[in-house]
Amino acid sequence: MYLIFDSNIWISELGLNSDRGAAVRFFVKDKGATVVVPEVVRLETERHLKTEITRYVEDLGKNYRQLLAVFGKLKELVLPDAQAIEEKVAAVFGECQVEILECPLTLESARSSFLKAVDKVPPSDKDQQFKDGVIWAECMRLLETADVYLVTADKAFYKGRQYEKGLAEALAREARDNKHKIYVFPTLSALLQTIKTRVSLDEKALVSQFWENNRQSIESILERNTFTVAGDPRVAVDLYVTEDPNRLYSEFRISYQCETLTSDGRSGAILLLKGDCTYMVREKQFSALRNHGEELSFKTKDGEDKSQRNVVIFADTLVIGHRTVEYAVKYKLDD
Repeated sequence: MYLIFDSNIWISELGLNSDRGAAVRFFVKDKGATVVVPEVVRLETERHLKTEITRYVEDLGKNYRQLLAVFGKLKELVLPDAQAIEEKVAAVFGECQVEILECPLTLESARSSFLKAVDKVPPSDKDQQFKDGVIWAECMRLLETADVYLVTADKAFYKGRQYEKGLAEALAREARDNKHKIYVFPTLSALLQTIKTRVSLDEKALVSQFWENNRQSIESILERNTFTVAGDPRVAVDLYVTEDPNRLYSEFRISYQCETLTSDGRSGAILLLKGDCTYMVREKQFSALRNHGEELSFKTKDGEDKSQRNVVIFADTLVIGHRTVEYAVKYKLDD
């Protein structure tokens, strides 16, 4: 399975570092797929990203100087210099943490693209789109070995230049005789609807590790109120893709039905445990388990609702002076 992202996708999705881009990288890695980067896409992406980032830096610097003139004194603003921008742009594809296949521009691809422009057929029927023709030539070559998923917002690839109509007829005919199939998508969101799969983790292992890590706190709330858990728990888990395709952020709720150890007529007791953690997909392990507190709720003999809580307080690392802010992604995976 090959995926090709047009330069308009690489640029708009910040080198696949957006929330949607992170989700795509997760499923690409999960499926063992390969992201193909034709040289024409890489060159255009790098040039546009460099221009955009340079403009961002210049605008921030200009606005900072205006604010400085108004306030007279401000904390120093530290922005990346030209060398840092060059290095970051050059590393865009290498930092994706997925398998990348670079495709240098070949004479064969260039010739195929040129002929499409001469014949005025998609994707060069309206304009002489050399890059689009090269991308299509690479798609045809890759179809000899596996299915190809092309993500491009360029309407030249679509029938009647409308996304909802799918691949242009001339391109569909050209791809028809291959033993593998090509799929075209205008956005990463559309691609995700096709490639995403249900992601699950070992709930029993999660419950066991969470209970063991917080045994004293959990058992204390039960003992103080003379209850004991009964039966297996119900577990609800929300999973989020992060900037690392191998790390999922998880929020979970574990609830137990409880039985009273006395004869005081209390009923309907529920123990609710809440927490979050990081799930390492490849290793199938949990780390950084945090307890958000326990709540025990029940009805008294007279039908009155009662609850007891253990509150857990945790603080982020204390920072003195300027904080270094790190970009983080949290894209919720649907069930």
